[in-house]
Amino acid sequence: MPTNAAATGFWSAMPGGSRANNARQGRALLQGVYQNNDATPMNGTRSGVVPTTWDAANTRFADLLVTVTSGLTMSVAPGSAVAHRSGQGPYEGWLLAAASVTCDPAPASNPRNDLVVMRWYDSTQGDTSPDGNPCRIEIITGTPGAVPVDPITANSLGVYTSFPTTGGGIGIPLARAQVSTGGVITLTRLRRSVGVIGATRALMEGDSDTAGNVGDTRYNPATDTFEVRDSAGNWRKIRFGSDIGGEWRANAAQSLTNGGAVRLNFPTAVVAGNGITFNGTNTWTIGSDGVYSFFAQARKTVAAAQDAMHITGTTYSDSTLILPGSSVSGYGDVHVSGSVYLTAGTQVCAWYYSGSATANSYTTRYPMFKIWKQQAAA
Repeated sequence: MPTNAAATGFWSAMPGGSRANNARQGRALLQGVYQNNDATPMNGTRSGVVPTTWDAANTRFADLLVTVTSGLTMSVAPGSAVAHRSGQGPYEGWLLAAASVTCDPAPASNPRNDLVVMRWYDSTQGDTSPDGNPCRIEIITGTPGAVPVDPITANSLGVYTSFPTTGGGIGIPLARAQVSTGGVITLTRLRRSVGVIGATRALMEGDSDTAGNVGDTRYNPATDTFEVRDSAGNWRKIRFGSDIGGEWRANAAQSLTNGGAVRLNFPTAVVAGNGITFNGTNTWTIGSDGVYSFFAQARKTVAAAQDAMHITGTTYSDSTLILPGSSVSGYGDVHVSGSVYLTAGTQVCAWYYSGSATANSYTTRYPMFKIWKQQAAA
């Protein structure tokens, strides 16, 4: 006979013939929704604010947003949040209407870091709320100092598990209010976002960790960047839209300079440019920092004499070559290819250097030019 084991429970169990769901079963239900940031399943629900409402005018999420209203008084916007308690799972709390909180009077000689937190009290775990409410918006007062520090520190899940005040409970940070001796608050928002399984997690101001599971996706509103987490634990950018770059060719034969360089013209777009600026003739301006791959090619009507194709700026100079090509002798194609890191604003052109003593023109195989930005792996 096999050896079996009992599971812990299930939602809407009916012991004794009557439907009953206890608080722990409810939190276990939430654990099937929110991401787990611990090596052990059910042991570390990612904690923070649930980002539901985007404030486009201020380019930030409005949920549980802390703002200074006057002097030492702050307002906390409505919103919901989650905090994981070891062995108990995630506690979900919410604020249905904006709340007002006020710091202690300004310190006398040095600034002080106060923390605005959402704090949960569970009486079944021995917690005692000062006003009987199981979830509160509180200010945790710090100690003045020449370089003030926060009065408490969150764990790896972003949760406060101990407080200088009595009552117990757990909490999450919303903002740091540094109070000056003059009674002025310098506010730093510390909100982290929760993660919902299968959904893209939108980063908030306090999201500086790199935790996540394979296949998780996240979005940074500050940089408009989407990333996915790979099996090695790296966050890699997700590419959207068209590749940056383009391809052009000449529409006529072009004369060469005797024993010198000439800038080639490529007025016909084979692949329209994207993310770079083209002057319509022979000059491209890089739009963003990155590694760019180049290919430029032409064929001469007579045997080449140490000819070469080079990528350089708007003025030809051996000392400022962006991507030098190799010299070629004999009849045939001359080209340059390779990759180089360029910064935004750099201007690039394709130059043909002729080692011939007499001028020559290209054949009907007109010159071509390609430039593509390499996408970062992470």
